[in-house]
Amino acid sequence: MSSTSAGPRPVPPPDDDQQVAADTARLVTYNVLTGGIDPDGSERRRKRQLTFLNALQADVIALQELRGWDAGGWWRLWEAANRLGMIPLPPVISRRGRGNHLALFYRPATVRVVDYDADPARGAFYHGVGRARLVIRDQPVLTVLFTHLCFLGGSERYAEAQWLTAYGDTYESDPQRVVLLGDLNTIGPRDPEPDWHRIPANLRSRHCHLTPTGACGETDRRAIHLLENAGFRDPYDLLGQEPQRTAGYWSEDELLDHRSDFALANQNAAASVTRITTHDTAATRSLSDHLPVEVRLAPPTDSADTPRTPRRQGRPRA
Repeated sequence: MSSTSAGPRPVPPPDDDQQVAADTARLVTYNVLTGGIDPDGSERRRKRQLTFLNALQADVIALQELRGWDAGGWWRLWEAANRLGMIPLPPVISRRGRGNHLALFYRPATVRVVDYDADPARGAFYHGVGRARLVIRDQPVLTVLFTHLCFLGGSERYAEAQWLTAYGDTYESDPQRVVLLGDLNTIGPRDPEPDWHRIPANLRSRHCHLTPTGACGETDRRAIHLLENAGFRDPYDLLGQEPQRTAGYWSEDELLDHRSDFALANQNAAASVTRITTHDTAATRSLSDHLPVEVRLAPPTDSADTPRTPRRQGRPRA
């Protein structure tokens, strides 16, 4: 499919190297669209999503928009765990966000959980946010934040990003390696400006600033700029690569290539990033209105800068 905007273009991911270093951590974020369930109740798309995710053999997978997964004692969550050979942490219950729950899965053979909080922001996020501190492939502890920022507008996303900023550049007295995974409902800090006028006004208002004349202006990037200024880094920038679109190919009303899904590393983890991939293929485009994003982290090379295991009740104080 050809690009339809000035935003990030669909770029084929690099050929996957067959030999991944044994100490390389692989983390994936994926918005599955209404729990992978179609309006007619079909589960085919969800099952195909699980087949794709299983083939990645990631260490950690963060899923968003798990609508309907709380039904019947969370049987879809447990089916996913069994299909993936992974263990789910207690899901983040999205009480205000239309049942768009969040979940984090980890592979028990390669990941050890240090601690976990399914609501560290105590209800401050529209969809929710989770925080796990993990030891992945014997690397130093990595704090994994996973979320789905509010789709309603830039002000809501900015307020949620304010809570996340505490993890961007943590205190020297208690440094933490942090990765933020999720659908952030914004484009990147330096992504080309999409032509939002190509989509209906009721959708455009979710993305853009309101000008003094009452018109929709350029993209409201306050949330992503705030995260960057706090110390979070985009792997595409770190690796000098062109960012790839993760949305804008699904609905006839929103055929406008743009980014929405991110795996950001804070300043203590940025040097560990070795690869970022948006899995953009005909197959993945048929599975959801968002594309899966995968980031890989190598162990820190300087042991003097290795963060120690965080205190269970320690900072960031947010």
